[in-house]
Amino acid sequence: MIPFRRTGFLLSIVAVLLLELGCGDQYRPVANPIIGPGGQPQTTHYAYVVNYNPSGPGSSVQIDVSGDTTSQVQTMALGSVAELLYLRDTMFVANRDADNVTSFVIVVTGSPITSTNLPQGSHPVALVSTVADSVFVLNQDPNSVCPNTGSISTISIATLAVSNTVCVGVHPTQMIQLSNAFDEIYVINQGDNSVSIFVPSSQSVSGTVTTAQGLGLNPTALVSSLDGAFIFIVTAGDGINPGTLDILPRYTGIIAASVPLGVAPSFGILDPNLNRLYVANTGGNTVSVFDASNVNVSNSPPIPLLGTANVGTAPISIAVLPSGTQFYVADSGSNDVTVVSASSFNALKTIPLASGANPVWIASEPTSTKVYVANPGTGTVTIIQTVNNTISGNLAAPPQVAGCNSSCALQQPVMIITN
Repeated sequence: MIPFRRTGFLLSIVAVLLLELGCGDQYRPVANPIIGPGGQPQTTHYAYVVNYNPSGPGSSVQIDVSGDTTSQVQTMALGSVAELLYLRDTMFVANRDADNVTSFVIVVTGSPITSTNLPQGSHPVALVSTVADSVFVLNQDPNSVCPNTGSISTISIATLAVSNTVCVGVHPTQMIQLSNAFDEIYVINQGDNSVSIFVPSSQSVSGTVTTAQGLGLNPTALVSSLDGAFIFIVTAGDGINPGTLDILPRYTGIIAASVPLGVAPSFGILDPNLNRLYVANTGGNTVSVFDASNVNVSNSPPIPLLGTANVGTAPISIAVLPSGTQFYVADSGSNDVTVVSASSFNALKTIPLASGANPVWIASEPTSTKVYVANPGTGTVTIIQTVNNTISGNLAAPPQVAGCNSSCALQQPVMIITN
């Protein structure tokens, strides 16, 4: 995932998600598909869905890609909103309303659930890790350690307990972590219009990027370049000042260059195969495509714009096929998915979803044969066959009330990771 390994991607979640989950907070964890390593190919692939439950504990659902069947369901805790697949064998889920993180081993069906408690009031909303000994949790609200800001808690893999909590900015919404060689974590703080730079090795914040350092207004998404040399910050603007893509070189803490985006951009993702950056302009119904292999902050423009794709209403999430042929856009306003050519940037097809689906997350699996869409409005995950761009099925989330067998209100899928 990213970069980070998406996540956002983590993540993240997650960009600003145009979805309110009970408490009214808006956020989007970022996560990207985890593509298998070299060597022998994987024979089995899975999609992992985290479901928010407004009436009780959320859940984590494992879908077998080969047959599109649910192979495992695990009950989480109150307010499940984000997930992280750690080292391919352990799933971590952030439970916002329970102030904890639950984890279990995915390769063992019915694996026991471990709960890691956070300081009361933390309200975790995102998870990241690109290191072998820790998982990092983004806490959106003040707690006993950080009474005036949000924070990052470090969970030790050895003990599955919080080893430290460090304050960041006000109302953080998402974060990314660079690769093992660097490991810094960058955090969007929407409450004070800043980005915090957290260094896990020292458990400290090494710097804060604000408007004084060139940051645009209302940051909504973070993406790292493949080599970790640059952090791309998507800012939404404020209706008067337009949104921008701000380019932050590592180490400097100062925005080196910016390029304009469309209206109200909210989400970004890097295609590691084509080395392209995709940004969803939610207010303008477009996707901006940049050449992330050719970044030079001394040039004008500092990152080339390859094209702009017209999509449906309120695009909120993007999935790129590993094959490099197409990308798919979840349009939350028009309840559909737009299929776009990765060469011409023309829309090839619009795939309608169920009325009221409100898609918020979309992910492709490593063989490029299927795309999965999280629809909290209908409590389903839609499966799209990429060979003909048709819907092959809709998998229902677990019921909100355990044991309900008919006419049940369903939990709300909010995030999907594939591997």
